Amino acid sequence: MKQKWIIITLLTAILIGILPPLSYANGVTEHQSQSLLTAEMKGSAVSTEQLAYSLGIQAYIYGYPLVIMEQTKQMMLKKRAPINQFYYSQALATPEFRDIVTPNSNTLYFTAWLDLSHGPVVLQVPENRSGRYYTVQMLDMYTNTFQNVSNRLTGNKAGQYAIVGPTWSGSLSLPKIAAPTNSVWLIGRVEVAGPDDMARAAAFEKEFTLSSSHRRAERQHMGQLPDVDLTSGKHPLAFYKVMTEVIKQNPPPPCDQVLLDQFKLIGIDPAKGFEPKNLSPAILAGLIRAAKDAQSIIVHALDDVPTVNGWIIGYGIGTYGNQFLLRAVVAYSGLGANVPSEELYARANVDHTGQTLNGANRYVLHFDKDELPAVSGFWSLTAYNPDFTLVSNPINRYSIGDLTKGLQVNPDGSLDLYIQHTPPAGKEANWLPAPSGDFNLVLRMFAPKPSMLDRKYRVPPVMRMK
Repeated sequence: MKQKWIIITLLTAILIGILPPLSYANGVTEHQSQSLLTAEMKGSAVSTEQLAYSLGIQAYIYGYPLVIMEQTKQMMLKKRAPINQFYYSQALATPEFRDIVTPNSNTLYFTAWLDLSHGPVVLQVPENRSGRYYTVQMLDMYTNTFQNVSNRLTGNKAGQYAIVGPTWSGSLSLPKIAAPTNSVWLIGRVEVAGPDDMARAAAFEKEFTLSSSHRRAERQHMGQLPDVDLTSGKHPLAFYKVMTEVIKQNPPPPCDQVLLDQFKLIGIDPAKGFEPKNLSPAILAGLIRAAKDAQSIIVHALDDVPTVNGWIIGYGIGTYGNQFLLRAVVAYSGLGANVPSEELYARANVDHTGQTLNGANRYVLHFDKDELPAVSGFWSLTAYNPDFTLVSNPINRYSIGDLTKGLQVNPDGSLDLYIQHTPPAGKEANWLPAPSGDFNLVLRMFAPKPSMLDRKYRVPPVMRMK
């Protein structure tokens, strides 16, 4: 940009007579001097586009979780429950479930979006006489989990907790939970031990309630933001507009400011808003290219991540600090992922040979007795389609684990799980149905014991059967 303004200044000076024509000053003809200026200006535009492209990549990766969160919020406020109120699901997730990607099918979800800009919201949790696993996860708009109110925290006792925004000040008689942003997503999970437990779990779920002294509607202009189609790549500039507005409404931690200051050079300025009409064609071209390529980076970021036995274990997710690419990847593949101390995840896309999991093959996951996950809650293995939705199958079984009725354990205490598209003859009790094409697996460990968090646990490889 500096180079461009130097050129413009020189041209202006020549036109008003302050400087002699460049043909005289440089010993070249007037035609030659004009050609040189044209080349300089073209080079400046290329440099500007490259700058916008480089910063646009970083901005897209930084803002991706914010845009996904805003989209999720707008959908849920329209279809689930108003602001500061819980929506209670009445059934376990199925292949039609689209609220989040990579859902589990072992817990009932109850969710709420909070607006803390007008004051605290109080969460009431019930007494848990049966010792059923539950948690109410709290995420800020940057997808950082800042608190879990779970039966591990409450000791299964009833309680109340006041959730307050980052600028709130005052005194409370209740335990206070400070949120980093005024917009907060609550994701509640309640264990369902099986079909005969569904009614009890659903009744228990509804004992979790929210209350506040205000019922104002959320800022209306937040609902007027443009739609962003992240899958097709249409209207890429809308992404930056939504991102900028969400940052304005939910300021990031001070340590991120140095990065945001760089984004101002390409028009991403929360104080002023993102206005494409005020930007040069070179900047717009760079941002459009950046949106496409950054999305591809996020989608394929896991392709080259080191694995152990073909598994990636999520020890570092749930809170992200300055790990912006990791944060974006988790928002893409597992939005709402919890912290490892509450829910430890392992994902596999390949078998023991490094080949992509595919329903044309048959697989077995063998746990020796001492390899079974050590948990205070429960564990489960779930298969997903490439778009991270649950797999349709004739027996409507979407996961398998220690809650599965009739699971057959080997005489020595080991366990074999059969993962394939068609039923394994004589092994149906231990069958996790897979799709006909590519798929991936997620092993969830709810309330893992401390021994699972020392980074020494190894999930056995997924063995392709001959």
